[in-house]
Amino acid sequence: MTDAALVLSLKAHEPGSAELLFERYRPYVERLIVRTVGLDPEVPDLVNEVFARALEGIRNLRDSLALKGWIGSVALFTARGFLRGRRTRRRWLSIFSSDEVPEPVAVVASPEVSRTLVHAYAVLDVLPPDDRIAFALRVIDGMDLAEIAQMVGVSLATVKRRVARAQRLFWDKARRDPMLREHAPPDEEEEEK
Repeated sequence: MTDAALVLSLKAHEPGSAELLFERYRPYVERLIVRTVGLDPEVPDLVNEVFARALEGIRNLRDSLALKGWIGSVALFTARGFLRGRRTRRRWLSIFSSDEVPEPVAVVASPEVSRTLVHAYAVLDVLPPDDRIAFALRVIDGMDLAEIAQMVGVSLATVKRRVARAQRLFWDKARRDPMLREHAPPDEEEEEK
């Protein structure tokens, strides 16, 4: 079934169309969410939220050929909302004792990779959500700038500014972190001296 036919099927609430949407786009949505928010135990819930929002808003999709970009936009807006609320949730969780908060199940990686990822996402946590999303999609996922602009609903110039600002902030902080320093490109100002 083509995306255009799938959109028509979803709009008509035909049986099996929601499952097909999930099956076709779950890996894509999950990749966008993980690249944006990191390896967080909330990722499966965020992926489900994306599809719930998509099914609720499918009637607003005008161009049935733009399904992939549209669902990507839904994923990024969901991720942005999660990132904005993360600080509030962390303050709330700090009220409870550590034995009251369940330990999340994590993907197992080598100790060095795990430590590096923790440090990298700690640096990403200080970026504004819009800059972080642009950085994650461009630098981590390797997405084209025009595609990012379309997905997040801003101009190409805005995406370029967000990526440049995020890269500058990320690498400035990464150069000061012992775990990330070796992965950071040389500081342009230091090279000029």
